[in-house]
Amino acid sequence: MATLEKRVQVLFEAEQYERIQAEAARQHLSVGAFIREAVDGWMDRKRVDARAAAKRLWARADANPSPGITPEYWAAHKDDLNDRPALRDIS
Repeated sequence: MATLEKRVQVLFEAEQYERIQAEAARQHLSVGAFIREAVDGWMDRKRVDARAAAKRLWARADANPSPGITPEYWAAHKDDLNDRPALRDIS
């Protein structure tokens, strides 16, 4: 198990906390573990959504090339774009 190193304080309304506590108990997790799993799940879904959006964008650009742009140039340019940190992290 990883060593936990950072602490955050999050305030919830009483009803929210009760719901979180009840769901954590149903899953046999502490409230902290439940919240960490929820955050990981949310971030994973955002990454999947971003990856799908990038694939749709590339497919659209592949299907509708700009005038004067060769397939070879576009392939190299697309590779360059995919290598940028913002896109590399979602690939």
